[in-house]
Amino acid sequence: MSIREDVVVVSRMVENDGKEYEGAINKLNLFLVNMERDSMVKNHAVPEYHGDRAVVPSKVVYLNLYFVLAANFKGGNYVDSLRYLSKAIGFFLDHSFFERTTSPDMPQGIEKLAIDMENMNMQEMNNLWGTIGAKYVPSVLYRLKTVALGGNYSYYQPYVVRLPENSELGVL
Repeated sequence: MSIREDVVVVSRMVENDGKEYEGAINKLNLFLVNMERDSMVKNHAVPEYHGDRAVVPSKVVYLNLYFVLAANFKGGNYVDSLRYLSKAIGFFLDHSFFERTTSPDMPQGIEKLAIDMENMNMQEMNNLWGTIGAKYVPSVLYRLKTVALGGNYSYYQPYVVRLPENSELGVL
């Protein structure tokens, strides 16, 4: 492996104008390709009651993030690209779970992350690279499971209905 600089970058492969992004050349590029709501995780925001108000926590949306790790190496670096991609695949096989105890720099509210390699058939791969607008390079698709977004705020909501002291309940 002859390349001696930062090899892995979080970067797009193609600029908005369709030109190849220079910072993505001779790198392992990690880029987001899809987000979907995890329908298996239910969001139960249970209010807490304080006096005549309910403290309603904000809802949290749980997402699965899909990202591609692509070996975008040019010219005589093709064999190196396969080596780097192979090492990255090995890393994610060995480190498929990240927890706050082992990765203390994880953002607040995220206690653990799970990363799974996803399969794509040739048609799906063709569609993905066509959507990206780049020429195919050796790559692998991963799913980062259940990232929680939201939940960082609460609001007060009145919940007590008070009647005037001399009122009567009944049909008018």
